[in-house]
Amino acid sequence: MFERFTREARLVVKSAETHSRGLGSPTIEAEHLLLALASHEPSLPSLAEVGLNHDAVLEALDAARERSLMAVGIAIGDFDVPPAPVARRPRMAAPAKRALELSLREALALGHRRIDTSHVLLALLRAQAGTVPRALAEAGVDRDDLRARTLAVIDR
Repeated sequence: MFERFTREARLVVKSAETHSRGLGSPTIEAEHLLLALASHEPSLPSLAEVGLNHDAVLEALDAARERSLMAVGIAIGDFDVPPAPVARRPRMAAPAKRALELSLREALALGHRRIDTSHVLLALLRAQAGTVPRALAEAGVDRDDLRARTLAVIDR
């Protein structure tokens, strides 16, 4: 499937790995793909239009995690420990794999032969549960609007 990815989309997947390592995660999660996309915003003007750059996404992810922990009675301040470095290459977690698979479906549904960063974003927007939808909600992003904006960019 990766042979269908454009150079930019491959860079996003590689960047997601870098983000996961930097955050001390042993796996590449869907949230790391979102962070990577926000870091490559020139290729996705729709993200910039809704105010999602790397820092905004990171802030929203932190807020979503904090809210989830507070829901079970854990204060984020109780864990003020820097992330541990990841010694080995992080593996792709199921939600990230699913997003990459869905990006192929998004591309095919639009009649595209190649998978670009916009298809990855469209796939992430499909998620109904998990960190990415919670973070987007924290950031006040209307996912349907972001999907429409992304599709408008693709059609240009």
